[in-house]
Amino acid sequence: SRSGLGATATVAGLCLAAAGAVAAKKRSARTQRRYTTQVILPALQWIKTGLKLGELQATELRAKNLAGVDVLVGKDGSGKLFCVANLCPHIGTPMSEGADVIGDVIVCPLHGSSFKVTTGELIDWCPTPFIIGPLTGFVVERKNLAVFEVRSSFFGGDIEVLVDTNAKKAYEADYWKGLLDAQGKDDGTFY
Repeated sequence: SRSGLGATATVAGLCLAAAGAVAAKKRSARTQRRYTTQVILPALQWIKTGLKLGELQATELRAKNLAGVDVLVGKDGSGKLFCVANLCPHIGTPMSEGADVIGDVIVCPLHGSSFKVTTGELIDWCPTPFIIGPLTGFVVERKNLAVFEVRSSFFGGDIEVLVDTNAKKAYEADYWKGLLDAQGKDDGTFY
């Protein structure tokens, strides 16, 4: 009876060890599939925003997240449709939280950086508030605002934006490459 218990314990131990090995193998395979460090190529696609052309008034803005990309759809002072990145390139302030549209220029609500909505060209970099705005602007590299192609459908007036559906994956691949270079192999596996 003691030898029977010993054999049962041995079999149970072997089963647990085998289950642990299978679980470890699954975990490592799941990590490899989930995170990648390979170069991700752009995949441009027209995506509907859920907005209609008639819903937007001149100088009105609406924030949308399309395939992981934060965009700001709006109309300039003359009523022309545009789409820009929702985050200001200065420090990532959401433009949807109070940006002003003056003619064909959008002004960031935090430090007053202004950009042309048609090209994203930088017009003024961090002029406000006095002293603090220019100091924060001095530390950060000057950048243009990202602009997206936008159109409205002929029938129905649905607003669509041309978005890189792989943008989030590409960003994360660069992130994981840097992280895994420091903690593991750069192909997404671990030592």
